[in-house]
Amino acid sequence: MSELYTLADQALIAFAIIGIFISWKNPIATWFFLSYLMIISIDLTFSYISFEWKVHYYIFQAILNIAFIIPIVYRRNLALFLYQKTDSRFFKQAYEKQTLSSQECMILLIFLGAALVNIFTWLEILAYKHYWIDNAYIKLYVRNNIIMLIQLVLCVCFVAYAIQSKSRDWNYEATK
Repeated sequence: MSELYTLADQALIAFAIIGIFISWKNPIATWFFLSYLMIISIDLTFSYISFEWKVHYYIFQAILNIAFIIPIVYRRNLALFLYQKTDSRFFKQAYEKQTLSSQECMILLIFLGAALVNIFTWLEILAYKHYWIDNAYIKLYVRNNIIMLIQLVLCVCFVAYAIQSKSRDWNYEATK
């Protein structure tokens, strides 16, 4: 079963790259997926280190779940900053055309849910460690399955975002 969890962890990278290929001509979607690839690479880089922390691994994962919200909330500002520094047309288009989509709202809610699951798991582990409870039920039986389900739903959201990016780009051009 642990191989399935590892596969779900790695699937986000694959689906972000697939999303880039599907929506290559749309600077907003490309910028979205590039932003996520940066956060995913940070997550994968530190996950093996943080896994050794045992108790505090779950709070670190909750912090990373909140960090995954950053590309949605701040990528427009980051695109403007990078445009001012590089004068790249790509970043200018990403800044001008950026709007919040329904898929992005769903991704925000999913990451908030994952952060809550990780915080509850961390609190449960702390309670177990200090002998306040006898069994870490959430950690042992619930958390990994919920996180795997969340990651699979995120993969679907990534593909939906990439597919919808063309119609959003056409709608932007039509209203301009």
